[in-house]
Amino acid sequence: MLLDDKIVQPGHSHNCGAPSAEVLCNSCRQYRCCSRCYRHLPDHLLPGDSNEYHACQHRDPNNVSRYCLDHVIGDRTWRGTVQDIDVSNFVHQHENDIIITFQNARAENEVIKYYFELEVEFYRDGREEGVVQYMTAIFYIPPMTSDVTELNLADIISQFMNKIDGFSGQKSGWTISQINYLRLYWGCYRPLMAGTFIPTPKWLASKRAVVNIQCFDDDNCFQYSILAGMNFINFGNHNKKCRPS
Repeated sequence: MLLDDKIVQPGHSHNCGAPSAEVLCNSCRQYRCCSRCYRHLPDHLLPGDSNEYHACQHRDPNNVSRYCLDHVIGDRTWRGTVQDIDVSNFVHQHENDIIITFQNARAENEVIKYYFELEVEFYRDGREEGVVQYMTAIFYIPPMTSDVTELNLADIISQFMNKIDGFSGQKSGWTISQINYLRLYWGCYRPLMAGTFIPTPKWLASKRAVVNIQCFDDDNCFQYSILAGMNFINFGNHNKKCRPS
């Protein structure tokens, strides 16, 4: 549930964030939905019979970024045209933007895990004369972490070229027709890091089967819960077991 890249709390409108038991509040239900950003907006913000918000009409349709969870994860897409048939040239054409996007994502999250996706359209002559076959394939670069592997576009290009050669080789006849897009995905990477306290759902707390200690002076809730589960104490005449408070 997202609103301007922020998490919308339950019981609030997904569009404006106002308290509402429904997905949309009473006001938002009267608005029109933008066909590009999917927000419900007043009529004066969508010109004429257009279903696109003013700001959305001026977005670059070839390069689009998406974020969620307060920029913890995101992706950016660089779209190709019919003239883009060389992977190396296409990547170098967007080199500066790719580097800036990567650096911004790392600056916001310190360490990120990221990977690239490339969609390529191929063609070849069919068995029948005058028939051309088309196929679209997606290639991936395995996920990497920024604390171990720095962004190396030359290596990215080399890996994509090897994958494309493996696909179009062996006398398959497939030739690149167009590069549809290059996409960079990233997400915040925090291995073995505990988070802050999250209240236990009532249905689970009523079972008295879990330990969920709340801290007020630090963020060590998870560690304390582990220690409490490992260290039982006995009390009372019936030798009942309980965990330290």
